Parts: sequence; C-alpha cells; structure tokens
Amino acid sequence: MIYLTNDTQDQAVYFDLRKREPHRRAGAIEHYYYGLLGNGVSEVAVEVRSGRNGVEVAFGRGELFDFVEESTIRRMVGDAVLALH
Repeated sequence: MIYLTNDTQDQAVYFDLRKREPHRRAGAIEHYYYGLLGNGVSEVAVEVRSGRNGVEVAFGRGELFDFVEESTIRRMVGDAVLALH
C-alpha cells in the first residue's frame, strides 16, 4: 500500500497495488498495474499502463473525487508506478 496524500477531510489517500502484469507490445514491454485507490471511506478501481510512451492512469467511478483533486491523484499514482520499475 502506498500513501499518496491527504484528502479535504484530512484522511490519508492510498494506492493499494493488487496485481502487476508485463505485456509485450511492438517489441517493447508495457506493464499493467491494477489496484484500488481510496481514503478509508470510498475506494475506486485503478488501472495503470506504463510503457515507453509514458504512463496512462484510468480510474473507476466513485465519491473519492469529491474529496481529492483527480488530476493531482492521477499524477501521484503515475509517479508511484514509475518508481516501481
């Protein structure tokens, strides 16, 4: 579990990595990460694709983004995944 920041209610926002899969695509390896993003009250599914073209982060729907800025969390999840390489 990776703690990213606090939300507007001062609850910790975390990224819980559940699964990591490497995929070969066009001679390069992309990594897919699956997990949950939450603050203890609300959780959303997260899928991250990391490759040579950068990081793509896709979130499920949820009330979590009523408490945190989506663009900030998107950047933080991307940075956390890049640090795992």
